[in-house]
Amino acid sequence: MIPNRPTYDFISLGEIVIDLISTDLSSSLADTSHFRRFIGGQATNLAINMANLGNNAALAACVGYDGLGQYCQQQLSLGGVQTLFIQTTREAPTTVAIITRQTQTPDFVIHRGADAFLRSSNQLENAVANSRIIHTSAFALSREPARTTILSALAQAKANNRTVTLDPNFHTDIWPDKPDMVAVLKEAFSYVDITKPSLEDCARLFGPRNTPQEYAELFLNWGASVVLISMGEQGVLLAEQQTGIIHIKGTSNLEVKDVTGAGDAYWAGFLSAYLRNIPLIKAAAVGQAIAEIKISHFGPLTQFPTWEELENYAENITHSLITNKDGDKMDLKGGDRYTQTQTQ
Repeated sequence: MIPNRPTYDFISLGEIVIDLISTDLSSSLADTSHFRRFIGGQATNLAINMANLGNNAALAACVGYDGLGQYCQQQLSLGGVQTLFIQTTREAPTTVAIITRQTQTPDFVIHRGADAFLRSSNQLENAVANSRIIHTSAFALSREPARTTILSALAQAKANNRTVTLDPNFHTDIWPDKPDMVAVLKEAFSYVDITKPSLEDCARLFGPRNTPQEYAELFLNWGASVVLISMGEQGVLLAEQQTGIIHIKGTSNLEVKDVTGAGDAYWAGFLSAYLRNIPLIKAAAVGQAIAEIKISHFGPLTQFPTWEELENYAENITHSLITNKDGDKMDLKGGDRYTQTQTQ
């Protein structure tokens, strides 16, 4: 029998990776020689971040039967993530990513391995049916058998009226067959409620467009109800089926030390606010706040702000003009209120 109370606030299905990040700033792996080891992968980072923000979070992923896989499981436990759905395989070693430390988009090489071998189980299916948010990524969907496992889970989540979120972190080095990618992502987006691409993700998926708004419309047309496009120092564009498009501005003059993981930090702030029934605009500001805290640190966040500190930071995140579905422009005056003016 399926219990009425959700099993988890959040369950992430996808990649678990060892990140080897260069200790010095560099634009190319050709110029780097020293690295630090971290647990990584979009689905994994987000699960850890969600747990650190006080959510009951679980991860479904696969590691190799090796020391790196053991390290991943240890780090998940230390991060407060439920590891009941971590699988181990002898078919491939734990996946490893080698990444430059950068203030912009990093250079990287990924050695794919065990992450692709995630398989379904009765326990996992029950958890998916009973969790509030089910999350995955394009990276995780790029290979079988994980793809079939995850698409089935998304369909089950949708059938049980759960919130489905997807990070379209597509890259040709990870998923070189673009027609296959488009077909799989279109299927996945038939279940998706919320997505958060970066501008780089958008360009790789859809090619060049004149404005971020055009990218947002494409994701809305694919089926998402809420689209958040991260634009680096320009902040985030929030597009929603009923409301329209809102620009959340980033804080200027930030000291940027490491952008790796900033998107995952944003996701965690936004979804934590969403789980607390905070209005979307304010939730988007909370996401921006923790992303800015993240980029001021090297490596993953080890000390997370309290919820009160995060909300106080978010109060300083400004919101600029938005355009609704009727073409009206609105001058936003606060976290969840605005005054409407007609376009000229």
